Amino acid sequence: MARNPICRRVCAEPACRTFLPEKGCEEMITMRVEELEALRLCDLEGWDQDRAAARMLVSRGTFQRILYQARRHSAQALVSGKGIRIQGGHYKVAQTHCQCEGRCGQCCFQSEKGDDIHE
Repeated sequence: MARNPICRRVCAEPACRTFLPEKGCEEMITMRVEELEALRLCDLEGWDQDRAAARMLVSRGTFQRILYQARRHSAQALVSGKGIRIQGGHYKVAQTHCQCEGRCGQCCFQSEKGDDIHE
């Protein structure tokens, strides 16, 4: 029996959720929101996997699997000329600053009214 997935913390909802190649395409690859967050933390912000995993509230092994899947999806879209759709996953938007030394621009501060959990 599979256990319920752990809710992953992300800094903010993606501003853009669809990316299309220059020439029209009908095929799309779906990337989960937490995959995009893993790419952002490691490849854009330059965090190591331990720090990024702690930020997303998952183990390092889980984080690595999320990151590798995100990289696989990105490479597949770029090489095959497919579009990318960002949707789904099991995540909640962070309610505290991600401590990215002000470089992030993605941090979202929500009131303490409750967790916004998405599935």
